[in-house]
Formats: sequence, structure tokens, C-alpha cells
Amino acid sequence: MTPEHSPMPPGDDSIDLLDVLLTIAENLKWLILWPVLGGALVYGLTHLLPEKYESTSIIKGEGSVAASMTAAHVLDGALRNLGYLDQLNEEQAEEAREDLQRNVSTSVLRGTKLVSLTVAGRTPEAAHRMTQEILNQVYADSKPREVELKRLSAEKTMLDAQVAELAAASKTAQKLLEDPSPRTNTGALAESIASISSSLVEIQTAIRKVDEAMHGLSDEDLVQAPTLPKKPSAPKKALIAAVSAVAIGFAVLVFVLLRQSWRASRSIELHHERVMALKRRYRLR
Repeated sequence: MTPEHSPMPPGDDSIDLLDVLLTIAENLKWLILWPVLGGALVYGLTHLLPEKYESTSIIKGEGSVAASMTAAHVLDGALRNLGYLDQLNEEQAEEAREDLQRNVSTSVLRGTKLVSLTVAGRTPEAAHRMTQEILNQVYADSKPREVELKRLSAEKTMLDAQVAELAAASKTAQKLLEDPSPRTNTGALAESIASISSSLVEIQTAIRKVDEAMHGLSDEDLVQAPTLPKKPSAPKKALIAAVSAVAIGFAVLVFVLLRQSWRASRSIELHHERVMALKRRYRLR
């Protein structure tokens, strides 16, 4: 009678938690050494990358001011005045403007009418000069042209005349209120004075806006002059090295676990082959 043999269970190639912990403990030296060496190497290589310095300025304005700071004609004017476009053809000049555009960022500070301008350069002085030159171009661009200046001047003259008329009407109403006659409706008179005062405030606000539009922007509108950076803003060497070390550590861990899994799988296969060889030798099922 041939003895019955239960078939061998298929090999389980997976690694349980204990195997993982043991594998990590056995390879702990490499899991620490390789990330440290890799991070140190990457940190050293970051010193070969070109550094960038950022100069920042803040000026009174709104979204239109921020948009003008990155306009093509403003950037072209800044590059031309600083001599960056000398001896460049049209294609090279466009590349220079696109490169500058990537290094210029603007933002409208939330809850305020302030615009922040940040320009990155290869040296602190270059970043500072470019920031100031972009501001100069924005100043020039904000000045109204001749036709617009005439319109604004006419609008201001009209508003000044309205202020004079309302001021005279308010003065007359004040006199009537101070020395009213029996037929004077003091309540209606007081309402008229209040209405005139409200209108005067609105017109004076409009006059102020017209004045701002006529004069455009200038250094007087600066809240913060362009800064002269002391330290580079990029590359962030420590951050790059830390991320690289983590990535290398993860890669080493995956390699170690895959290698251990392959070894365990190979061991099971060899064991199974030996059993099958014995079965064939003794003609067992």
C-alpha cells in the first residue's frame, strides 16, 4: 500500500512584519550610511549651482500696477536701460525678456492697496538694480499721455467748479440756519447742508483720484524701497540635501526588502525542487 502524502503548500513569497523588522535590523548600517553619504554628496553638488538673490519692494497700487510690472514693454525698457540688450538680435532679446519674466514676481497684498515686487538676480547688486529699474519703468508708464492729461485736467476743472458751487451753497445754508426767519424750514435746511457735505466729500475723493492719475506713480508711493539682499534665496541647499537623503534612504529600504523577498522565494523554490527530486527517485506521488 502506497503511503499518502499531502501536497506541499505553495510557497508564500511575502514578507511578514517580523521579517521586515529583522531585515531592517540586519541592514541598519547601510540604511543609515547610504542616505547620509548621498545627502552629503548632493549638498556638495548644490554649491555648483548658480545662486540667486531676491530684491523686494512694496508700492501703493492695485492689480493694474502689478500687471504693468510684468508687461513686455516695461521689462524690455528695464533690460535696455541696464545694457542687457546691447548687441543682441531680436530673438536673443526676446529670450532675455522671457528669462527676466521668470525671475519677476508680483502680488497684491491681501486686504491692502499695496503691491509687492520681487526680482531675482545672480548677484545682490543685479537684483537691486533691476528692481529699481522696473519701478522706474512703471513710474514712466503710469504717467498719462498728452490726450489723457488734457481730459484729466478738464475733469479736474469741472470738479473744482462743483466744489466751489457746493461750498457757496453750504455757506449760504449755514447763514440761514444760524439766523432763520419765521418761514424757514430748519429741518429741510439741515438736511440740505448734510447732503451738500456728503457731496463735497465724494467730489474731493474724485479730485484726489484725478490728481493721482495726472501725476502717476513715483518714489513717494513707495512703502518699501528695493532691498539689497545679503543671502541667496536659491538654491535651498539644506532642503535639497534633506530630500535627497530621504529619497535615497527609501530607495535603499525598497532594495533591501526586495532582495530579502527574492532570497526567501529562492530558498522555498530550492526546497521544493529537492522534495520533488526525492519523490521522483522513490516514485512517490
